[in-house]
Amino acid sequence: MILTIIGAGYVGLVTAAIFSDLGNKVFCVDVDEQKIEKLKLGKIPFFEPSLEQYVQKNLKTKKLIFTSSYRESVPKSQIVLVCVGTPPKENGEADLSYLFSAVEEVAKYMSNYTLITIKSTIPIGYEDDLEAICKKYAKGKFEFAASPEFLKEGTAIEDSLHPDRIVIGTESKKAQKILLELHAPISGERIITDMRSAQLIKYAANALLATKVSFANAIAILCEKMGADVKSVLYGVGADKRLGHFFLSPGIGYGGSCLPKDVTAFISQSDRFDYDFELLRAVDAINSSQVERFINKIRSALKAPEGKKTNLEGINIAILGLSFKPNTDDMRDAPSIKIINKLLSLKAKVTAYDPQAIKNSRNILPQISYGKDIYDAIKDKDAMVIVTEWPEFSQIDLRKVKALMRKPVIIDGRNLFDPTLVKSQGFSYVGIGR
Repeated sequence: MILTIIGAGYVGLVTAAIFSDLGNKVFCVDVDEQKIEKLKLGKIPFFEPSLEQYVQKNLKTKKLIFTSSYRESVPKSQIVLVCVGTPPKENGEADLSYLFSAVEEVAKYMSNYTLITIKSTIPIGYEDDLEAICKKYAKGKFEFAASPEFLKEGTAIEDSLHPDRIVIGTESKKAQKILLELHAPISGERIITDMRSAQLIKYAANALLATKVSFANAIAILCEKMGADVKSVLYGVGADKRLGHFFLSPGIGYGGSCLPKDVTAFISQSDRFDYDFELLRAVDAINSSQVERFINKIRSALKAPEGKKTNLEGINIAILGLSFKPNTDDMRDAPSIKIINKLLSLKAKVTAYDPQAIKNSRNILPQISYGKDIYDAIKDKDAMVIVTEWPEFSQIDLRKVKALMRKPVIIDGRNLFDPTLVKSQGFSYVGIGR
């Protein structure tokens, strides 16, 4: 098949790399011409394991073509996959300007039957607006479908090739057949439904994942008050096959490009349909409170009384982890940003280290220092604060850490360490719900 993929961000670029590797000819279109020129050379604008190899391989075979021209790509394509961003507005609603712009440009250059498939996460009920745009500009026949993505940054290639499910939302038998054929080499259960249900599946899934995270954090608060160990409690809960362990881990709250914006957008959509989604509001409120709770843990561990705005002045803190999760350099809505800015407002001195996200962080947090590695970051520091659960952080040499630090204090926002083991080596240790 010949495809056009609109958007060369995480979703678009991974999708383009996978479908070209499966033997399709794929045009990947983006309005950022500088990005396109770099992609033509096989240079990836973000870190995602194995993605660069997939892109470079399919550039060589000419199955993957990067362009900023709709004119070059759309007329040749039977399927157009729209993968543009839908970032949140200040009021929590999704900004659909990129979506409308992309669909308008696609419509202008359609010449034959074209199946426009929305992979972007968009609010429910905008299919009529999209169809109206196409009717205004299109010369060829077209149909719409929704096929939301469920990629996880850090495992996006595996998620694309071996997803739990492939959701196809359309009432057109022709569109169903085309999309089933396109996805034939990919595993996963096929869920065939209408467009609105397909879009709602994506929002509901992310809302439930966010709910599990906030539930875990609420249980962690109770564990601290009741003298229980949240690791044991949630392990026991997750052992129930109906619930599972995934996303049932307490910490400093969820971040990233999906959960925060999708939760607030879902609340906003519910309001539009005259439903007060109180459960999801509580999920969002718990998540929003986690950073302040974590800051108070740092204050307490460093014997800094609450209420004084300069109570961390002169204290040197090492932050380990900047990306919102491991195996990515993405810092969109990362809790690290809020934590570091709060520490700076309290006059602390911050040095940070992350295996992949330092380049991005320098643009967002230029006022802090950065370590060359873990040990450089923690040298002569009063506290080591774990913010992202990179696997290598759990493997650090604690004896070396203790020898390098000015004070042996660990505040573990991801419960990476065994408290008994760490304390036995002379550290003051604070975790979440422990």
